[in-house]
Amino acid sequence: MFFFDIIFLVVYMLVVPKFLHVMQQESYQNDGMFRWIYNNPRKAFKEGLIQFLGTIIVFLLSEIAVIFMIKNTDWLNSLKGLTLYLPTFISLFFLVVINLIFAIKNKKERKNAKKPLKYTARAIRLMVYNFFVAAILDVFILENITLFYPAEIKDGLSLYSAYRLQYQDEAMVPQDEYDLIQTAYNYDLDAKIKYGVLIYAFVIFGIPLNMIISNWFASPIENYIKDKFINMAARKLRKKEYENLIKIGITGSYGKTSTKYILGTILKEKYNVLFTPGSYNTTMGNVKVIREQLKPEHEVFISEMGARKKHDIREICDFVHPDIGIITSIGEQHLETFKTIENVAKTKAEMLGGTRFDGAIFLPKDDERCFELYKDDKRENKFIYSLKDIESDVYASDIKTSKDGSEFIVHSKKYGTYNCKTILLGMHNVQNILCAITVAEYLDLSKEQIIEGIKKLEPVEHRLQLLPSTNGTIVIDDAFNSNPVGSKYALDVLGTFDGRKIIITPGMVELGKEEYNLNKEFGKYMAKVADIAILIGYNRAKPIEEGLKEENFNDMNIYVVSSLNEATERLSKLTKTGDVIMFENDLPDAYNE
Repeated sequence: MFFFDIIFLVVYMLVVPKFLHVMQQESYQNDGMFRWIYNNPRKAFKEGLIQFLGTIIVFLLSEIAVIFMIKNTDWLNSLKGLTLYLPTFISLFFLVVINLIFAIKNKKERKNAKKPLKYTARAIRLMVYNFFVAAILDVFILENITLFYPAEIKDGLSLYSAYRLQYQDEAMVPQDEYDLIQTAYNYDLDAKIKYGVLIYAFVIFGIPLNMIISNWFASPIENYIKDKFINMAARKLRKKEYENLIKIGITGSYGKTSTKYILGTILKEKYNVLFTPGSYNTTMGNVKVIREQLKPEHEVFISEMGARKKHDIREICDFVHPDIGIITSIGEQHLETFKTIENVAKTKAEMLGGTRFDGAIFLPKDDERCFELYKDDKRENKFIYSLKDIESDVYASDIKTSKDGSEFIVHSKKYGTYNCKTILLGMHNVQNILCAITVAEYLDLSKEQIIEGIKKLEPVEHRLQLLPSTNGTIVIDDAFNSNPVGSKYALDVLGTFDGRKIIITPGMVELGKEEYNLNKEFGKYMAKVADIAILIGYNRAKPIEEGLKEENFNDMNIYVVSSLNEATERLSKLTKTGDVIMFENDLPDAYNE
């Protein structure tokens, strides 16, 4: 039995990485993992169901075959004790082979994933927790199958337990009870060996839920480790060599990463700046950067603060203690967890509460919810910027956006008017630049330094980034976007280009109850700009396709495919010189259909 258990645990651990990958993409949040399972039951359970039902079928067929052979083969009949376990061996072999095939297939998929599984210390710990959960479940189920035994077998096992505790000498056990115990013991052993393989298959089938159990089981240890590293980062920031460090916190439903890069680039004209790389915007992402990259020579630290649930921003502010707080926007994003836009607004407002009261805050006047927060805040140093409102501290006029970038005139209460030019695409990037200008002026950069910094701006990866092409097409990578406002801005940018316009998109996610309607609106707006739409995901595409058709978009120019690879294959057959191709909203691998 022990040998079988070892084989089971090895097979189990071969399957775990697939769901560890999903858990990692869900930021190790059980609610996120549960939503993924709920929204993707086929992806979660299809392979497990195949191996579970397959194991049952193989076991039953083997059992029937063995019974038939015993009855019709004399020499096999003499080996009845050995053949009793033959269905178990055959079924176990099937279980190993089928899960090995799935494991190899899934490993290849993870290797080609947009965001591969990283075996971090936390990921490895979660794998270990899964191992123990599997072992515990195996033992628990095996021990409790006795509930289905005949009454006399249960009595014999009860006697066995009682005598095992009281007596060491078998001779002290009455013969009739000894016979009952022996019969019950052999029955129990045979049952566990015979049917254990079916229990193994069932536990493997339940791995998606086991991952949640393991993560819950690990939470006290993980919280202890998390708090330990947070305290280390907080202690570092309190050291004397960092007492003059200017700490800037940036959050927002969209625009925060782009604004971080824009602000960092401009501030480098005067300061030694460190900002969190890429989309590092979680608590532990910020902790990692502070512990490993922050040096005494840095004069400014820019912390991007993301949120998927209430108090995420507060948690980061509690150890960063920003001197400057920025909210770039409040919109419909992560509604799966926030439920309402009001909850989004409250969570983004945690930035204001977490910023030192004698510091400064910066918000866009064009965002109604942000402007409400601005009006409610009581501090002296608060600033607003706008694409149009002349009452703002900084605003823009004569904005010209094209496929070559943007030009505009800045109107500032501090420096008056001055012209700016950037290669960044889109009106929303002008707004992000205005935010950075307002902060830069507050930190005493000169007008000349600001203009020079804006000239040096480069597109952020996957955010309206023009990619090189060898076939005469123009490719725009806006894969990171996954919100209604950002997607609309992206379509506006696409509209500034000449030529036939092709968009490849799976739509938007994590928008809760509004997801269908918002994707439908996305489709309707897309119809006004694009000539060809390649939609990824047969289920995800439905609302976008509906929106396109409501605007009388040509059915012959709508292509629905199952994956990004299939989309690029389709694209290769459609494109011709002069086409403008936009990749919009490339979703995490966990959302592949």
